[in-house]
Amino acid sequence: MATKEFEILMNYLGWGDPNAVLWTVGVEEAGMWCSDEKREDLSQIRKRIREFNSPIIPMEEVEEEPKFPIAHPIAKIACGISKSCKNWKEEWRKYRKSKLWRKGSKICNINLYPLGKKSLKSSFPNCYKEIFGIDWKDYDIAVKEQRFKKIFNFFREKQPQAVICYGKSHWNDFIEVFQLQNKKAEEHSDKLTILYPEEKIILTRHFSNGFRNDICQFIIEKLKEWKVNLP
Repeated sequence: MATKEFEILMNYLGWGDPNAVLWTVGVEEAGMWCSDEKREDLSQIRKRIREFNSPIIPMEEVEEEPKFPIAHPIAKIACGISKSCKNWKEEWRKYRKSKLWRKGSKICNINLYPLGKKSLKSSFPNCYKEIFGIDWKDYDIAVKEQRFKKIFNFFREKQPQAVICYGKSHWNDFIEVFQLQNKKAEEHSDKLTILYPEEKIILTRHFSNGFRNDICQFIIEKLKEWKVNLP
């Protein structure tokens, strides 16, 4: 039976500005809540989870700049469409350090799946069963039946100007979440990208695996063409 901690993380969609102009949507959280290889105080993990009491939580000003790989191309894209930046190739590191996912940044990151693993192909660590009360099969069903709807309803409520979904292995999930099955698409195979111009939704490759600058530039140009602007 799913625990309270599982329900909390199902409702927690991501981090950044809750009133974002631009959403980036990935596949799953990168970090793991516990590991079978080392002993951890599960009561402390549960306590930390209960702090996730909002769908989108901004990064605090006191935190260090984000170090994980997806922050780099996201900062480049956000910097490229920011009114306060002139050259994303030179200014994106400063943007990542001082603005990305902060309050008022007008950008947030959401993940389809809320529980991180060692890799997308990995199974759950055994400790997840104790904390979350759910196995992988039931988890996959619950996410697709419940969380996908939560994301779409939040999308309709907040109405961001544009959405970038990254992770080619899960393009079908993104299409399902944002109900794009019968929408007009433009495929740009040279940029590993599909555009939905009417919805202003972009499907592209994963950001963490050597995301090319020419793809960043292509996405920046499309967002500007769609008149998407960050402050």
